[in-house]
Amino acid sequence: MTAASRSRHPFELLLSSPLRTSTGLLERRAGFLVKIVDIDGIVGWGEASPLPGWPGPGLAEVAQQLDAWVSDKARPAGGPALAAIETAELDCAAQQAGISLAAFLNPESRSAVPVNLLLDAVEPTVLAAETEAALAAGYRTIKLKVAAGADDVARVEAVRSAAPLVALRLDANRGWDHETAVHFCEAVGHLGIEFIEEPVAGGIPALQQLQSEVSIAIAADESLAEIPAEALVDVPVGTLVLKPSALGNLRQLRSLAEHKRVVVTSFIDSAVGVTMALHLAAAMAGERLAAGLATSSRFATDVAASPLLANGSIIVPQTPGLGLSPKI
Repeated sequence: MTAASRSRHPFELLLSSPLRTSTGLLERRAGFLVKIVDIDGIVGWGEASPLPGWPGPGLAEVAQQLDAWVSDKARPAGGPALAAIETAELDCAAQQAGISLAAFLNPESRSAVPVNLLLDAVEPTVLAAETEAALAAGYRTIKLKVAAGADDVARVEAVRSAAPLVALRLDANRGWDHETAVHFCEAVGHLGIEFIEEPVAGGIPALQQLQSEVSIAIAADESLAEIPAEALVDVPVGTLVLKPSALGNLRQLRSLAEHKRVVVTSFIDSAVGVTMALHLAAAMAGERLAAGLATSSRFATDVAASPLLANGSIIVPQTPGLGLSPKI
């Protein structure tokens, strides 16, 4: 596409309550909205919000990459900056075609995407109550943050007791060493865990080694940021947790689901990043696992209205493009 203008716009959002992970408390998200105006006056939006502690460029480097792109000097090869640029370009293209971004990527895209609810409370009794509320709200998949120093076995047991049939996935954010991860997997192996994301550091080789010793499925998440997009299809891990806002190369990610078991998740994005990931998830073929996109309610305010969440699924906007207009 031909852009008449390009620009980046910084933003910062506060979470209504901190998100607890093995790397600490996440209290705010900072990043940039990317805006493209094409020669017909159509406006496209994207988001570049690197997450502190995540592999890859930080906020200052992303700003430099976007500035180089705005001045038409260089286009980033991957990461949050490329994801933002691609999103804005696709937003414009889908609007030009008069269809949603999901339909632009795949004419047989879904109109709604089931999602998991993310829980991180420390106390098992609190988790049990939150799980019961999640079931009442229509969720059928729950994701629990672990490896943050609490009694994780008791926490997992509390969720499973409150919801015997729910799909339960765990996320350790590389918070354990190998031995601890093995012991934990042995302790909760009878509780029907869908998968555990990134139990240990060390990349794909470390995840492979752990998988050879435990029965619970191991999923790759942070490790994928260290692998070129075209090589993700060859990653020797059963489940890939894709954060499109972190990885970029959106068209390649969309086709990846035809060959791999994938879960599309938020990078704790603003409404722009979440909506992009929603369209991408809706456009994917293959096994359709619940996406990790129900994160917008964690923000006290947002840059735009988030997609509608109903009965454990997020409705895909059917207006042309992304279907939103940020407030900047």
